[in-house]
Amino acid sequence: MEKWPDTLIAVVGKGRNCPPAVYELAREVGALVAQQPGCLLVTGGLGGAMEAAARGAKEHGGRVLGLLPGLSNRTTQPHAEVDLQLDTGLTANGRNIVLASVVHAMIAVPGSHGALQEMIVAVDAEKTVWAVGEHSTRLPGVEYLASPDELAARLTAFRAAPIP
Repeated sequence: MEKWPDTLIAVVGKGRNCPPAVYELAREVGALVAQQPGCLLVTGGLGGAMEAAARGAKEHGGRVLGLLPGLSNRTTQPHAEVDLQLDTGLTANGRNIVLASVVHAMIAVPGSHGALQEMIVAVDAEKTVWAVGEHSTRLPGVEYLASPDELAARLTAFRAAPIP
């Protein structure tokens, strides 16, 4: 049986009406996660930044898990850039809590209320949370990084340390 990556890294950000610059940033971030040995990218499984991160990871040989809200709670269509799609049957808020709770670390690109909720839950659960890009709201406990290059260095150091 094939072994799946054992470090779960979430990428969260804008779903609906994702600006092109945020989409491209999320795609680059997904690629960075894929380039880390043993990392599994986890997204909300829908469009926008979630799709872009998954696409970036898949383009670089990464594995992707999409955690979907229940069918009646989806704001965009699920994307196909995943290895495994799990329909949680939950509201979007419930799915956000599950996603933020199961990952080892989280990377946020600019988003809206859902991404902020995921970041807050992850910080409360004492997860490592990095933010890249222009964020209008700054949360305590989140490390705001200047560039994807800085994120790449943080990911490498995170992978080298024991999993929290």
